[in-house]
Amino acid sequence: MSLVGMGAIVFGVAAASAAILWVARYSPWNERFAYEVRQHDEAFEFLGVAYAVLLAFVVIQAYTSYNDAKSGAETEAEAVLKLSRTAEAFAPKQLHRLEGVLVCYGRAVIHDAWPQMQEGRESSLVNDWGTRFRQAALQTQAHSFVQRASFRQLLTEQDERIDGRRTRLAEALRVVPPPLWFVLGLGGVLTIGWVILGSSRSGSFFVQATVVASVAAMVASVLVLVYFLDHPFADQSGGITPSEMEHTLTTITEEEEAQGVEVAPPCTPVGDPISA
Repeated sequence: MSLVGMGAIVFGVAAASAAILWVARYSPWNERFAYEVRQHDEAFEFLGVAYAVLLAFVVIQAYTSYNDAKSGAETEAEAVLKLSRTAEAFAPKQLHRLEGVLVCYGRAVIHDAWPQMQEGRESSLVNDWGTRFRQAALQTQAHSFVQRASFRQLLTEQDERIDGRRTRLAEALRVVPPPLWFVLGLGGVLTIGWVILGSSRSGSFFVQATVVASVAAMVASVLVLVYFLDHPFADQSGGITPSEMEHTLTTITEEEEAQGVEVAPPCTPVGDPISA
C-alpha cells in the first residue's frame, strides 16, 4: 500500500464520517439522541480510554514485530557476508564451491523468499541452497591450524545465518489475528459513531464536522499504521526489502574481483539451480 493509498483511506473515512454527520443532523431523532448521549459522558470516556489502550498495545506489538523482521533480515545478510570471508581460508576449489552456493542462496532470498513471504509462505528454494551449503561446508577439508579455526568459525556463522532467517520467517506471519482486527474495527466504529450521535443540530456544522473528521482520521490513521506494521515484507512504501542481501552480494562480487577470484555460481541470476 502506497502513501497515497493510505492517505486516500484516511481522507475517505473522514469525509464519510462528516457526510454521515450531515445526514444525522437532519434526523427527526437528532435532538433526543444528542441530549441522551450527553447524559452518558462517562460511558464515552470509558470507551475512548479502553480503545486508546488497546490501540497502543497493538501498535507496540506490531512495531516490535516489524523491527524484529528487519533485524532478522539484516542478521541473515551479515552472516552470509561473514561466511564468504571465512571461506577464503580454504583451498581455491573449496572456496569456489562455498562461494558459489552462498551467492545462489542470496539470489534465492532476493528473488524467491521475498515474494513467498508476502504470501506468508516459506521458500523451498532457499531451504535447498541452505542445505547445499551445509553439505559443502561439512565436506570441506581443513589441514592447517588456520583452516581448522576457520571451519569452526564457519559453523558458528552458519548458525547465525539460520537464526536470522528463522527470525525473518517468524515475523513474516501476521501479528494481528482476524478476531483482533474485528475488535479494532468495532471500536473505531463505536468511537466515531458516539461522536456523531452526540452532535446536535443546533450547533455549528463546521465545528462538529471538524471534530468528527478529526476523530475519524485519527482512528483510520492508526488502523492503517497497524496494517502496515503487520505486513512488514509487503510491496508497499516503507516495507522491508532485500536491500541488505543485495548489498551483501554486491560486496562479495567486489571482493572476488579485488582478489582475482572467479566464481561461477551453479544457479541462474534469480537463484534457480542450473542442471549439471
